[in-house]
Amino acid sequence: MKFPVILLCVASLISSPFISAQSSESIEGATALIKSGNYDQAADILQRLEVKSPKDGHINMLLGECALAQNEIKDAIEQYKEAQKKGINNAWLSLADIAATQYRINDAEEDIELYRKGLKRTRKKTDPDESGEVVEKIEHIKNMLDRVEKIVIIDSLSVPAADFFTYYRLSPESGTLTSRETVPAGFEPANPTVVYTSESGMEQIYAINDSSTTKLASSALLFGGEREKPIALKGSLNEGGDANYPFLMPDGITLYYANNGENSLGGYDIFISRKSGMDYLQPQNIGMPYNSPYNDYLLAIDEITGAGWWATDRNHVPGMLTIYVFIPSDMRTNYSPDDPNLASFARIDSYKATWAPDTDYSELLAKIRAIKPSSEDNGPTFEFYIPGRGILTSLDSFKSQPAAEAMRQYLSQYESLEKTRTELNQLREKYAKGNLSTAGKINELESKLRHDTNKLKSIRNTVIRLETN
Repeated sequence: MKFPVILLCVASLISSPFISAQSSESIEGATALIKSGNYDQAADILQRLEVKSPKDGHINMLLGECALAQNEIKDAIEQYKEAQKKGINNAWLSLADIAATQYRINDAEEDIELYRKGLKRTRKKTDPDESGEVVEKIEHIKNMLDRVEKIVIIDSLSVPAADFFTYYRLSPESGTLTSRETVPAGFEPANPTVVYTSESGMEQIYAINDSSTTKLASSALLFGGEREKPIALKGSLNEGGDANYPFLMPDGITLYYANNGENSLGGYDIFISRKSGMDYLQPQNIGMPYNSPYNDYLLAIDEITGAGWWATDRNHVPGMLTIYVFIPSDMRTNYSPDDPNLASFARIDSYKATWAPDTDYSELLAKIRAIKPSSEDNGPTFEFYIPGRGILTSLDSFKSQPAAEAMRQYLSQYESLEKTRTELNQLREKYAKGNLSTAGKINELESKLRHDTNKLKSIRNTVIRLETN
């Protein structure tokens, strides 16, 4: 939502220590707080304003916006309904948007109809119909619901968003997923991105910056262990948005990746494309249940274990993502569009509802869990790039003993940093749920995380210097 310039001015005044609390007790002050992300403060002001002006539906609209931003969907719906009762016709659009996001298509279409009827009744016959964007969203979701794939989801993990890919348990034949720090200095990968490296190490794919968007690029392994400067993948993979989070199947042809362009339901969606010659063909949105109106990332399929993985923020836990583990099929089978549980399957209300009756998945889960994820690799196995030598994966790979000792320090520092990041994410989750007493500790850990990150970079440079001198 775009706000008038005057509201930006109000926001800057409110943040000033010289402005009185009383002067911010206004719709303009609350709106500025919403703009700056201070939803609790804005809601406090709006609730007091509602007592003074109980017939002003604009207050309820803003209260609905506060609730929606904090994922309090039920409260948001109640506020928008109250706004509608007080004569705010646009409240129907907000209700329609929520209904569409929850896949309640009939309710969404009914809300749009009520909005348009309200336009006809208004005294201002010139009021524009602003329902186009929501109607487009409804139609997009309706089309997606016609092809919800019937898959079996065997596990669900809640993990820190910052390093979610390290929890994927992939066999070596599937390639590896690493952080952007494994990219050689000077190549400047996008931030964030995930680096996919093929089993042979011959190809790396990750996102790079391209003007105001990101695009996927490939870097080949050259003779001597150095890597080629990344070259953008050919084809229309951007779809008018950011392309990121790649995974290339072992066939070297089938590419899964995420994009937030015009063919996305909202946020990032997962797409598939196949290579023909040097170009990638027109990508296809892989649909539901993988994709949602929220962000969905990094689908990877392990042909050795027979398990697939993807991550999503549809469950709205601050600082965390949900990883779903599923059983891929060679041939796609969709649920019937008339299935009464279609929306529930698309939302993944219960992943165990996808299980076949009397089927035991424990053997497959045990097979998957036998593979050690990157998040547990705090011992001697790692991936560390040394200019001129390539990627080293063990302490025995180092020629210099001082460099190997420095590498031990690097691994210890990395482990410490990850523990700090995990603790910080847990405290942020508690704070988001109302435990404000964690604020001091959060500030302390954020400062520690910055310090530890800089220290890690310094040790990394020391390792490289000792090994190359």
